[in-house]
Amino acid sequence: MAKRTVAIFVDAGFFSRKFTKLADPSMSEAPDRLAKAMWHYWIKHVDRKNGEELYRIYYYDCPPLSHKAHHPITNQLIDFSKSDITRYNSALHEALLRQPYVASRMGKLSTTGNEWGFIRKDKIHNFNKLIRGEINTSQIDPNNVSIRPIQKGVDMKLGIDIASVVLKKLADKIVLISGDSDFVPAAKLARIEGAHFILDSMGLKVNGDLAEHIDGLKTFAHRVSPLGTQESD
Repeated sequence: MAKRTVAIFVDAGFFSRKFTKLADPSMSEAPDRLAKAMWHYWIKHVDRKNGEELYRIYYYDCPPLSHKAHHPITNQLIDFSKSDITRYNSALHEALLRQPYVASRMGKLSTTGNEWGFIRKDKIHNFNKLIRGEINTSQIDPNNVSIRPIQKGVDMKLGIDIASVVLKKLADKIVLISGDSDFVPAAKLARIEGAHFILDSMGLKVNGDLAEHIDGLKTFAHRVSPLGTQESD
């Protein structure tokens, strides 16, 4: 039986948020360890026991923020290029690129409007409760508030790469890790070209057109546990 080749496409903005909430809820793990855990999660989608082999993992992200803005709570001027989260995200990206078979595709971040939001949500840091007046603003941790940029160019690059891989017959199984329904055209093309299209929505319910144009849902999110509870590699 011929081996089936698998290409994995990771929407970093979606995946990183979901995965770190499960694997690193305290935001305390070293970037290299988190990167290794992410990679091990991705390759679970390759069923080697049944003859599958990995072609490549495509990782779609944007460079960290590098501009300056005033914090909406403290009014402190923040240079994002020197912030802890920028340094961490840069180190994480470098660590991911050192993992086998990983190719990075970078978009751009737009901060038009300078919209701010919570980095991690909890009982206190909840926008809906805040606007309903159920949260005392003095309880909000300024360190958990950050500007919320918009990714530009990522979805287009991802869709084009899926089309290129299936048209060139580089892989016959496509795994997309995302919760975005904008990838319906890519899913339809992959199936037309004979590839199997599997979606990992990290446990989120998939509705609409995307649900109609995939060959299956497969996630391992329920198996992810905090890295602090696991033995080091």
